Amino acid sequence: MTRSSRLVLMVLLLLAGSASAARAFDVKEARVVFLKGVQAYHGGRYDEAVALDEQILAAGFYSPALYYNLGNACFKTRHTGKALVNYLRARRLAPRDSDLRANLLFTRTIVENYAPWKDGSVFGPVADLLSGEELQWLAFFFFALTGTFLVVALYAGLRRKRIVLVTGLLAIVSAYLAGAVIFKVLQRSGEAVCAARVDARFEPSQEATVYFKVPEGTEVKILRYKELWCKIERSDGKTGWVPAASMERI
Repeated sequence: MTRSSRLVLMVLLLLAGSASAARAFDVKEARVVFLKGVQAYHGGRYDEAVALDEQILAAGFYSPALYYNLGNACFKTRHTGKALVNYLRARRLAPRDSDLRANLLFTRTIVENYAPWKDGSVFGPVADLLSGEELQWLAFFFFALTGTFLVVALYAGLRRKRIVLVTGLLAIVSAYLAGAVIFKVLQRSGEAVCAARVDARFEPSQEATVYFKVPEGTEVKILRYKELWCKIERSDGKTGWVPAASMERI
């Protein structure tokens, strides 16, 4: 996706998204702030770009372009964790963007002791290729197509074997897509990135023994919260308690 197409996508999503949310400014003002953020980034004023992009998010607007730009600005200010979390947020909305994927992969290479989450699910390939909304619409389409074909085929008097075969195949595709939707929802549950290096402890207490280190940019899953702490799981299965403020939910 080119820079200009990202801008167009940003404008379209700003016009369409979160209409009921309370905003500090309207759509026109949001576009102006977004362009100021782009100009600040190209002018090398990365902290200003971060502040402007976060102002738009705080007002209730979002898009893959906005998250992508914010990720780039955070990377330039050497906030690896915040860059990663914004790239991952952008990927949820635009999973096939090649520039986004490239930046995400590169940023992961500089994370200390980065260890990817292993996913051997049959739903993984399609879940990585399509966004959650795309999967939902595709699953709905195939469910509707299955029902429509069955009704039309019975009315047209097609052979029973052909009806059973085609309906069965469509039902399998529909069930697979529905499973991919559920998988994606479960996969997203608790996903977070460590925004700043922190110690994971055995118990939710500052006095508890340190179990392992969590470098900035480490991708984890939050299992549960307890007051100002949260229990996280690392990609290797280790779990520990860290201050909740140190984690950025995706």
